[in-house]
Amino acid sequence: MEKTLNEWISVGSDDIIAGCGRTLTIPISIKNTHAKERDFKIAISTSFQQKEGLIEWGISIEGKKAAEINSSSVEPKSMNLEFSVKGDDLETLSLIIKTPRGGFKGDSMKLDYFVESKDGLNAEKGTISVTLMPVFIAMKTTVGNELQVSMDLSNKSYKDMDERRITGTPDPENEIMSIVSPKDLRGYVFVETMHPDRVGFIAKGIKGFKGIVEGDIKFEEISHYLTPKPAVSGLELGSFVELIDGPFKGEKAKIMSIDKAKEEVTVQLVESMIPIPVTVRAEALRVLDRR
Repeated sequence: MEKTLNEWISVGSDDIIAGCGRTLTIPISIKNTHAKERDFKIAISTSFQQKEGLIEWGISIEGKKAAEINSSSVEPKSMNLEFSVKGDDLETLSLIIKTPRGGFKGDSMKLDYFVESKDGLNAEKGTISVTLMPVFIAMKTTVGNELQVSMDLSNKSYKDMDERRITGTPDPENEIMSIVSPKDLRGYVFVETMHPDRVGFIAKGIKGFKGIVEGDIKFEEISHYLTPKPAVSGLELGSFVELIDGPFKGEKAKIMSIDKAKEEVTVQLVESMIPIPVTVRAEALRVLDRR
């Protein structure tokens, strides 16, 4: 989201949460509020808090002119870019940040920028911070194999962790932090991970695995799957059901009343010679028809 700092400059978000191996684009818009062409300069410096100092982040600026650096906590770099803006014109630059593929949870980069006009009439400074956190991605599966794929992926992730330990990785962490396989969603499971590019590698060879959906998923988009639906959800008065549990298993019935608080349903057996009302748990019913 771009925010206006003052009448001549706007910069995108200053606090960003992102996953590893992601490309972030932050717009920087500079308005020349004078009638004649003017020269501007943007200076960028970086600092880090990360588990492994050699891990590099990519930073670049794209526009009419461009600049690029790779920076790390062991060797933090800075860059400068000079450009001109025509009179009463707007110049939009793209600040590109490429997060490292091999980062760790909580690793962060602080990017300080300073934009000024060479004539000294305009100057603005600010900070953009990026913190690496786990992300959710979606895996495609064959319909009906969602749970099995989830279990196989979990098992393979532990084997992958053991293999990395054997090959010399100290204290390796499981690449798969959690797996969500919603009962009501067919053909997909959600995976929480720090390293999305590793999930496809681990899942390779799993029967029913069909690939990774490009892009991250916000937790808010899948949180409703984590809240169990009431057992009476989808049941309506007058619906015809089949009892799938209890002494009347296999009998057909019509819903006469629903107790949402107790999650119980009173049904009337329709094939009995004498109409018999029966109160059962909502889980013991399968909807056949609604009338």
